[in-house]
Amino acid sequence: MLALFVDAGLRIAGAIVLETLAFAVWNVGARSPIGVARDALRALRERRGIFAGIVALLVGIVFVAAATILLQPALPDREREALPVELATFLIALGLDQLIGRDLRALAGRGD
Repeated sequence: MLALFVDAGLRIAGAIVLETLAFAVWNVGARSPIGVARDALRALRERRGIFAGIVALLVGIVFVAAATILLQPALPDREREALPVELATFLIALGLDQLIGRDLRALAGRGD
Protein backbone atom coordinates (compact mmCIF):
# COMPACT_ATOMS: atom_id res chain seq x y z
CA MET A 1 0.00 0.00 0.00
CA LEU A 2 2.86 2.37 0.81
CA ALA A 3 4.41 1.71 -2.58
CA LEU A 4 1.15 2.81 -4.23
CA PHE A 5 1.20 6.15 -2.38
CA VAL A 6 4.89 6.69 -3.13
CA ASP A 7 4.31 5.94 -6.81
CA ALA A 8 1.36 8.34 -6.98
CA GLY A 9 3.31 11.04 -5.13
CA LEU A 10 6.29 10.72 -7.44
CA ARG A 11 4.04 10.85 -10.49
CA ILE A 12 2.33 14.01 -9.23
CA ALA A 13 5.69 15.60 -8.42
CA GLY A 14 7.01 14.67 -11.87
CA ALA A 15 3.94 16.17 -13.53
CA ILE A 16 4.45 19.41 -11.58
CA VAL A 17 8.09 19.56 -12.65
CA LEU A 18 7.20 18.99 -16.31
CA GLU A 19 4.47 21.64 -16.21
CA THR A 20 6.86 24.07 -14.52
CA LEU A 21 9.28 23.50 -17.38
CA ALA A 22 6.48 24.20 -19.85
CA PHE A 23 5.72 27.51 -18.13
CA ALA A 24 9.43 28.35 -18.11
CA VAL A 25 9.68 27.66 -21.85
CA TRP A 26 6.53 29.66 -22.60
CA ASN A 27 7.66 32.49 -20.30
CA VAL A 28 4.09 33.66 -19.70
CA GLY A 29 3.92 33.30 -15.94
CA ALA A 30 6.50 36.00 -15.26
CA ARG A 31 5.05 38.60 -17.64
CA SER A 32 1.87 40.62 -17.73
CA PRO A 33 -0.74 39.81 -20.38
CA ILE A 34 0.04 43.14 -22.07
CA GLY A 35 3.74 42.20 -22.18
CA VAL A 36 2.90 38.85 -23.74
CA ALA A 37 0.70 40.51 -26.39
CA ARG A 38 3.39 43.11 -27.14
CA ASP A 39 6.06 40.43 -27.53
CA ALA A 40 3.75 38.36 -29.76
CA LEU A 41 3.09 41.35 -32.02
CA ARG A 42 6.80 42.11 -32.19
CA ALA A 43 7.55 38.47 -33.06
CA LEU A 44 5.02 38.56 -35.91
CA ARG A 45 7.14 41.14 -37.69
CA GLU A 46 10.19 38.91 -38.04
CA ARG A 47 10.50 35.33 -39.22
CA ARG A 48 12.96 34.31 -36.56
CA GLY A 49 10.56 35.45 -33.85
CA ILE A 50 7.69 33.49 -35.36
CA PHE A 51 9.85 30.37 -35.64
CA ALA A 52 11.10 30.72 -32.04
CA GLY A 53 7.54 31.18 -30.81
CA ILE A 54 6.28 28.11 -32.65
CA VAL A 55 9.16 26.00 -31.34
CA ALA A 56 8.56 27.22 -27.78
CA LEU A 57 4.85 26.44 -28.11
CA LEU A 58 5.56 22.92 -29.35
CA VAL A 59 8.16 22.21 -26.66
CA GLY A 60 5.77 23.42 -23.96
CA ILE A 61 2.96 21.28 -25.36
CA VAL A 62 5.27 18.24 -25.27
CA PHE A 63 6.05 18.94 -21.59
CA VAL A 64 2.34 19.30 -20.75
CA ALA A 65 1.44 16.14 -22.68
CA ALA A 66 4.20 14.20 -20.91
CA ALA A 67 2.96 15.50 -17.54
CA THR A 68 -0.60 14.45 -18.35
CA ILE A 69 0.49 10.98 -19.44
CA LEU A 70 2.69 10.60 -16.34
CA LEU A 71 -0.19 11.61 -14.10
CA GLN A 72 -2.83 9.22 -15.48
CA PRO A 73 -1.78 6.03 -13.62
CA ALA A 74 -1.85 7.94 -10.31
CA LEU A 75 -5.59 8.61 -10.66
CA PRO A 76 -7.88 5.77 -9.55
CA ASP A 77 -11.00 7.37 -11.10
CA ARG A 78 -9.66 9.20 -14.16
CA GLU A 79 -13.01 10.54 -15.34
CA ARG A 80 -13.71 12.37 -12.08
CA GLU A 81 -10.21 13.18 -10.85
CA ALA A 82 -8.27 14.12 -13.98
CA LEU A 83 -9.48 17.70 -14.32
CA PRO A 84 -9.14 18.78 -10.65
CA VAL A 85 -5.74 17.13 -10.23
CA GLU A 86 -4.46 18.54 -13.53
CA LEU A 87 -5.70 21.99 -12.57
CA ALA A 88 -4.04 21.74 -9.17
CA THR A 89 -0.72 20.68 -10.69
CA PHE A 90 -0.94 23.56 -13.20
CA LEU A 91 -1.52 26.08 -10.42
CA ILE A 92 1.37 24.70 -8.39
CA ALA A 93 3.58 24.76 -11.50
CA LEU A 94 2.58 28.36 -12.17
CA GLY A 95 3.58 29.27 -8.62
CA LEU A 96 6.90 27.47 -9.05
CA ASP A 97 7.46 29.32 -12.31
CA GLN A 98 7.01 32.57 -10.39
CA LEU A 99 9.65 31.42 -7.89
CA ILE A 100 12.26 29.78 -10.11
CA GLY A 101 11.27 30.54 -13.73
CA ARG A 102 13.82 33.31 -14.20
CA ASP A 103 16.59 31.10 -12.89
CA LEU A 104 15.56 28.26 -15.23
CA ARG A 105 15.52 30.59 -18.22
CA ALA A 106 18.90 32.03 -17.18
CA LEU A 107 20.34 28.50 -16.95
CA ALA A 108 19.01 27.81 -20.43
CA GLY A 109 20.64 31.02 -21.65
CA ARG A 110 17.34 32.68 -22.47
CA GLY A 111 17.03 35.32 -19.69
CA ASP A 112 13.92 37.51 -19.40
